[in-house]
Amino acid sequence: MQYELFSDADFQQEKPFAGRSFCLVGSFHTSSKTLQQCLVALGAEIKQGLSRNVHYAVLGRDVSTDDKQRLLLLEYNGYKPRVLTENELESILQGHYSSYIVPEKISKDLHLTLQHYLNARMSYEGSMNPLYMKELYIAPETETPQAELYQMLGNRGIYANAYIDDTTDVIVIGNNSLRHLEEGASDKNLRYIEEQYNRSRAQTFRYVMTSEAELLTWLNKQ
Repeated sequence: MQYELFSDADFQQEKPFAGRSFCLVGSFHTSSKTLQQCLVALGAEIKQGLSRNVHYAVLGRDVSTDDKQRLLLLEYNGYKPRVLTENELESILQGHYSSYIVPEKISKDLHLTLQHYLNARMSYEGSMNPLYMKELYIAPETETPQAELYQMLGNRGIYANAYIDDTTDVIVIGNNSLRHLEEGASDKNLRYIEEQYNRSRAQTFRYVMTSEAELLTWLNKQ
């Protein structure tokens, strides 16, 4: 499909995608150069690679495995560019863009899944005390009395807190929260973890995670 390149006069009053960035991945029926010129005429910035600073990811044909993995990693860390098909891009370039406008400010919006837990799962192997001098966040709703749990950790040189901050190394979730993750559900404790990460300056979900049950199993072996 051929697109008319808009003149500056056409858009001197309206740049609907000003402050927004697009990344085109894959191949398209129309040349990427032409598509990019049309988007720039609408005020958009063109990015050459997928990153957390991209507002829109336009997926054409033959998208590489690397680009698919980058999109998954962005979503894993809470960054969710608006994904567009070539047909949706055509609609935008034909002037039907009102329903495609996203906020200019890019914000993290992490949603914890079981995959986060499995990827970040604490390994207790290979060290007598892998948690020594670590900062642990203990979710408030544990089956073990909190005072007892804090004492057991303190006896082994492990710090425990009821909050998450920049010094937190390990997140300990309750057994109920782990069951919720396994069911694809959420709860207030999981939402607290999400909120603290989303508010932080961290660009990747770096925390190590463990469950109350796994932690107690290890503590009771010591």
